[in-house]
Amino acid sequence: MRLRVSIMLPAAVILGVSAVQAGRIWLDRQMDDRLRTMADVAPPPAEFGTLVVAASPLRYGAEITRSSLKEIPWPQQQTPAGAFAHVSDLLAGAQKRVALSAMDVNEPVLTAKITGPDQRANLAAIIETGLKAMTVRVDDVVGVAGFVLPGDRVDVLLIRQPVKGDAVADNILQNLKVLAVDQMVDDKVAKPTIARAVTVQVTTEQAQRLIVAQTVGSLTLVLRPIGQTGIEPSRQISATDLTREAGAAATIVTADAPMTEPLPERVTPSNVTVAVIRSMVRKEYSVPAGGVR
Repeated sequence: MRLRVSIMLPAAVILGVSAVQAGRIWLDRQMDDRLRTMADVAPPPAEFGTLVVAASPLRYGAEITRSSLKEIPWPQQQTPAGAFAHVSDLLAGAQKRVALSAMDVNEPVLTAKITGPDQRANLAAIIETGLKAMTVRVDDVVGVAGFVLPGDRVDVLLIRQPVKGDAVADNILQNLKVLAVDQMVDDKVAKPTIARAVTVQVTTEQAQRLIVAQTVGSLTLVLRPIGQTGIEPSRQISATDLTREAGAAATIVTADAPMTEPLPERVTPSNVTVAVIRSMVRKEYSVPAGGVR
């Protein structure tokens, strides 16, 4: 018995050590294969270049100088469109450049944010291609009370009186970009100001609508939340709608519907009640409305 135990115990130790070594060798091979696979599919190291950014805060109309710019390392594969690699490229020669949009420190300086060589920082320089700018009069009391600032998006409401004693409101244009408020164009100004004129970015047809709208009524701006750019269905609201229950069925019209669209016809009751008094006795009769004279 003792002889059998003395033989089995060393054999078990040898087999255990062999199993551990075999497992370690297998794990090492698996790790080598995994690392080899990762090395094969790993992307090549990024190549860095330089990018011109603002070295100090720049506001609308500020002149771009060498001291207001700096170069930082930037991956060449991720260079923004319209960026400059060197300050000398941006300030080529003695030509003056001016900021068209406010920029913070370390913000990339792009061609869309600055003027061309020796170009003035006027309103025409910030209008998007294919669009125009138009200034409209607004009520400085109603609407959003001066909280519309350059860069905001607004809807334009037209208030008019097609019939004496009845007023209607139409949402004639939606999602217009505000370019300037009075003479203020800087889109980084956060202080609200009471304005009597707002310049918006429009197409030719939208400009025609605004011109006609100013002759038939007053305009009010409705400020949109940030990021809300979709066109919403809307309908004409009149004085008769003020007593209508919320959610009542109504005809929906879009912002592109003609402003000359007639008002919804008022419903005339088919029958009316007529009271007749004979010998101090009152009786009521329901008769067709067309028969009453």
